[in-house]
Order: sequence, then structure tokens, then C-alpha cells
Amino acid sequence: MDFSQHFGQHALVVGASTTIGEQFARQLAARGMNVILVARRKELLERIAGEIRVAHGVEARVIGMDVGTDDAVERLGEATSDVEVGLLVINANLHKVNLSHRMDRRTKLQMLRMNVEVPMLLADRFGALMVERKKGGIVFVNVLNSLSPIDIDGVFQGTKAFLRIFAESLWLEYRRYGVQVSTVLVNGIEGSESYEKKLSPTSRYVAKLIGGSMKPERIVRTALNQVARSRWICVPDYLFPVNHLVVWFLETFRSLGGRLAALFSSKFFDLLVNGDEVKAALQE
Repeated sequence: MDFSQHFGQHALVVGASTTIGEQFARQLAARGMNVILVARRKELLERIAGEIRVAHGVEARVIGMDVGTDDAVERLGEATSDVEVGLLVINANLHKVNLSHRMDRRTKLQMLRMNVEVPMLLADRFGALMVERKKGGIVFVNVLNSLSPIDIDGVFQGTKAFLRIFAESLWLEYRRYGVQVSTVLVNGIEGSESYEKKLSPTSRYVAKLIGGSMKPERIVRTALNQVARSRWICVPDYLFPVNHLVVWFLETFRSLGGRLAALFSSKFFDLLVNGDEVKAALQE
């Protein structure tokens, strides 16, 4: 697929400063798209954008912005009003782990804002224009176990369940107008600061051994290959499709297993997610 011809010349990547978002910006530029990088750390974005311009000869614009602040999405729309955003990659994310009754309300609201409200507003702002043009695409970055209940991660999992169903509903709606919607379900992101804080070195080794983590470069490369094939659910994987099997197992087990399925997914998560951030959060 020629991404520029299929979607449009400009890709907007929200959350583009590290790992997954950075790789989306770099790899979309390698596919010939001009890229607009959005994140809080403007200096880091400037460095990445400079490298993209040199490596791929495309336009790379930087917008230093915290998209979780009031009116940020509207300000982002104004800042990009001079171009047609053909592909929107929504990588905005906030993940804090704790038992629900121990987590402070401010953190809960921040997760709801970043993981639910911001993606919805971004899709509303830019998706509507794509529908008018009858051309474009939105890529939602989500997690592999987005429909799994987890007792120490209830707020985050709730936001990701919303995002999954919202994105799939938009796929149903937007496909009538020639606008593609894809959801990328990622596993552990190797090198991610959040991932490393939540999993101990032993757990990260086990996750890698069983195919439960990947380098950002591979995640995005395989995801974009699936986006190019117009997949609505994209699951980055290895030659042996372990992550596809995990998604199939979790969703089948959920439909058949009832309470047992909820207990299984939560206990499995508890075994792996035992890093310093989790231990600190669960201390009495």
C-alpha cells in the first residue's frame, strides 16, 4: 500500500516522543508520509524530527503539547489546520497500577482523561474531516488484554475496554465513508519506562521467553503491515502467532468462563506485574 496515496500526505502521531509513538513517526516517514509529532517534550521531538528529515526527506513538524490539558485537542486542530491529516495515530496513554480503593481520585481522573476522553476527542476532531473527504484513517494503539478484568488495574483496564469497543464501533461507522479504522493490540513494550517499572527483571525475561513482549520497532513494523492490509484488529506477532492465540484465548475464555475467566486473567497478571511501581503501590 502507498500510504500517502491511500490515506493522504500527512500523518499526525499523538504521543510521538518514545517507543511506539516514535516508531510510528519514523516508519510512516519511511513509507513516504509527512509526519506531525505531538508530545510534551518538544526538545526530544525536535531531535527525532530532524533525524526523520535527514533519513527520509519528508516534512516533519513538531508540536510540543500536553494533550491531556483543557482545550488541547482544539488547539491541536488549529495548529494543523493548514494541512489535511490523512492518518491519525492515537498513542496517548497513562497507566498507573493500584487497587481501586487505594488509588487517589486525581490519578483515576487523569487516566480517564488521557485514555478515554482524549482519544474520543481526537477521533471527533480529525475523523469528521476524513468522513467529509471520504478518505483517511485512524489507528488506535491499545493493549492485548483490553477486555480482561484485573483486580489491581481496574481503572486502566476499564479505559482500554472503552477504547477497544469505541474503535470497533467507529470501524463500523466510518467504513461506509471510505475511512479506515484500525486498532493495534500491543503486548509488553521492551524499553518502555512504564513497562520496566511494572515488571521485575525476572518477569520481563519470562514475558520475552513466552512471546509476551517485543521491541517497539517490530511492534510498529508488523502493525503497519497489517494496517496496509486494512485489518481492523492488528496484533503484532512473531512467526509463531503467540499473540493472536492469546487474544483468541482471552476472548473465547471470557465468553465461556464467566467468573473463572476473570480470576484467571487477573491472577496471571498478578504473577507477572511485580515491579517496583507495583510493590510501592500495594504497600500497606
